[in-house]
Amino acid sequence: MAEYFEMQNEETSIISYDISVIPNDFNVMTINSLIESGVISMPAFQRNYVWDRKRASRFIESLILGLPVPQIFLYQMDRNKYSVIDGQQRLLTIYFFVKQRFPRSGKRTFLRKVFDQNGNIPDDILANNEYFQDFKLQFAKQENGKQHPLNNKKYYMLDVSQKSAFDLMPIRCMSIRQNKPEDTGSIYEIFSRLNTGGLNLSPQEIRGCLYTSPFYDMLYSLNSNEKWRKLVGKKEEDDKFRDVEVLLRSFALLYGEKNYAGSMVQFLNRFSKDTQKFDAQEVEKCKQLFEDFLTVCEAINPKEFLTKTGSFNVSLFDSVFVAIAERILSVGVESAEIDSESFDLLKNDTDFRTAITHSTSHVDSVKNRLSLARKYLYGIVDNELSGVREDGK
Repeated sequence: MAEYFEMQNEETSIISYDISVIPNDFNVMTINSLIESGVISMPAFQRNYVWDRKRASRFIESLILGLPVPQIFLYQMDRNKYSVIDGQQRLLTIYFFVKQRFPRSGKRTFLRKVFDQNGNIPDDILANNEYFQDFKLQFAKQENGKQHPLNNKKYYMLDVSQKSAFDLMPIRCMSIRQNKPEDTGSIYEIFSRLNTGGLNLSPQEIRGCLYTSPFYDMLYSLNSNEKWRKLVGKKEEDDKFRDVEVLLRSFALLYGEKNYAGSMVQFLNRFSKDTQKFDAQEVEKCKQLFEDFLTVCEAINPKEFLTKTGSFNVSLFDSVFVAIAERILSVGVESAEIDSESFDLLKNDTDFRTAITHSTSHVDSVKNRLSLARKYLYGIVDNELSGVREDGK
């Protein structure tokens, strides 16, 4: 299975920020109401729900018994609008328990997309046994051989004291908001260091929360495109959203190559924020451009984008994407065709091979590989063709 060659996390330096960190102790039913109303949202970047019923049962038991549970981190996107950064599994467990329905393991990718589209799970899907089963708490027998007192109980089967304890159990929620500057850089740094769940979020998972927009929705849609999945060499979408990052990176270089200063992480963060201002027409333009690009790429064997070890070479791909996309924008998709011979000459160029395998985020490497892609694929020297400038025109 292909990985993603030369995609590593960068260390970034920190400047001064003005941020607010506001703790709130919401009780369980308040949290559930905030999820139901969409005040707390589960952005598309989030992983599928992965807990099994035993683990979910232990968490519910902790709430009923009043045991401390890990705090939840939220990013305040707007007034009364929060996005979950850390705590999705716990929040969804509460939501599913109150609904008395537990998601079947083979249907969770589908259910995540349903939740993304609706902000919750519609009643008709909750009631469908193809997707859900009854959420009955599951525990092993006690040491004395007796059944656990909560075993097989659903939410509305709890006795008065148990239900009250569960409903009123407070959970600490940390709401973080950046006041100045407006680039959300500090929020990215904070959440890139969070590890309360035992597994660090990837840079793209964090961006998926911080920079929600129609453009990002479009990226997620493109990521499931059958031609793209074939090109990237992986049928299933990446659970760390590295494939989405490849798409983002390619568009970012197309729009803002001249603004690239050597840090791919910060470059992508800035571009992600800029895309929040894209109108529907610009988003549709990007979507159509990528689909046209995939049509042009049908002349290339998808294996050509893989290294000898089977990893997807991201730097090779973004170079080819920028060159082809500029050509499409300039003269149309019909005149953007490439041939395998030109592609082979590009890949065999010594300077190009260096630029896509060593220090790929260095400014000179980015500049060189994009220039060489234009030269070999279309005979364009010194960026004579530029389909998208920094202003997006």
